[in-house]
Amino acid sequence: MSLQFSGLILPFNHSHLLVYGPEAEALGAPLYGPPVYLSPGYRFFEQNEYVLPIEVIDDLGQHFTAPECYEWIEKRGDAFPRADLIGFTPAGEKKTVFMKEMDLAEMRVYASAASLETDWPVGGSVVRLDLAIEAVAQPDGYALTPTNLPLGLLARALPCYRLAPGVFGALGAAIISQLLITGRRDWKLTFDELDEMRTEDG
Repeated sequence: MSLQFSGLILPFNHSHLLVYGPEAEALGAPLYGPPVYLSPGYRFFEQNEYVLPIEVIDDLGQHFTAPECYEWIEKRGDAFPRADLIGFTPAGEKKTVFMKEMDLAEMRVYASAASLETDWPVGGSVVRLDLAIEAVAQPDGYALTPTNLPLGLLARALPCYRLAPGVFGALGAAIISQLLITGRRDWKLTFDELDEMRTEDG
């Protein structure tokens, strides 16, 4: 099964956010969750299409199902180019491909309202995630700080920030827009800097 996570999927313009933490529900109306189910997606070398793995069969015929197959792919996938990767495209088409067909360096994170098993979730709930936000009050006067996604396996594919509840609203939306546009992972904002931004906007 996919990785179950206690969070919300929040639509934001043409993107989707994974929001979690004690203040997550205050950030907006979710598409679904909690819980949500997370899966890595790997891109084909020769086409701009992703496959979300549900199973791997190595050269020896050993089967690894999700979520165990995620770690196998990350640690050993390059060493087994003829291993079978079985999964779904985001549109729901089932695929069986050789590992060598996939660009394992390029991972994206996908979310669904139900776990990916042998059947595709009903209702088209699978979305690609662009940013993770931990909605929680922070020490040291920071309104925004980078953090790591608690699911370490997926952390390299999804920028993650802590956003203090006091930043929700129009200014918070502007900050999130900048994070999505730039893709940066190192932005820090204090509440003093936030006040300066409010003054400039005012």
